[in-house]
Amino acid sequence: MSSFDPNIFLNQEVSGSNEVKYTPIPEGEYKGYIDDLSMDEYSDPKTGSTTPILQVKYALLDEDGKLKNLLGLEKPTVQDNIFIELNDDQSIAFGPNKNVRLGRVREAVGQNDPKKKWQFNMLRGAGPVLLKIAHNYNKTTGEGPYARVDRIVKAG
Repeated sequence: MSSFDPNIFLNQEVSGSNEVKYTPIPEGEYKGYIDDLSMDEYSDPKTGSTTPILQVKYALLDEDGKLKNLLGLEKPTVQDNIFIELNDDQSIAFGPNKNVRLGRVREAVGQNDPKKKWQFNMLRGAGPVLLKIAHNYNKTTGEGPYARVDRIVKAG
């Protein structure tokens, strides 16, 4: 097996055109599991404050292969971005109306017991869950639709 050579890659000639828009996961309910996690942050241009965002990537279970064929992907996934509220000391905030969306994810995977220690990385591989997928459009450009997680509950 040869190693990737970026110079050869950049100089190759190809024929064909690339797609210019995504085929979204159709709206509906899907079983899945948490495939991966990452963190990002949102910087408010008006205030300069930042808010951490937990990016949860769900792998959708596709027993009949319909999603795989429709999307042309080996493993259909959808990402959910969850804004995380912090206390002044940068610890995660708990209490009424604090991190409700995160609480719903933890509840769906059986990890929302206040008596048990918990950390974000425990979410990796957790499930199965039932996801309701809806569509969004870019408010500025009108591009879309883009699949988004509208609801998550424990799979029955």
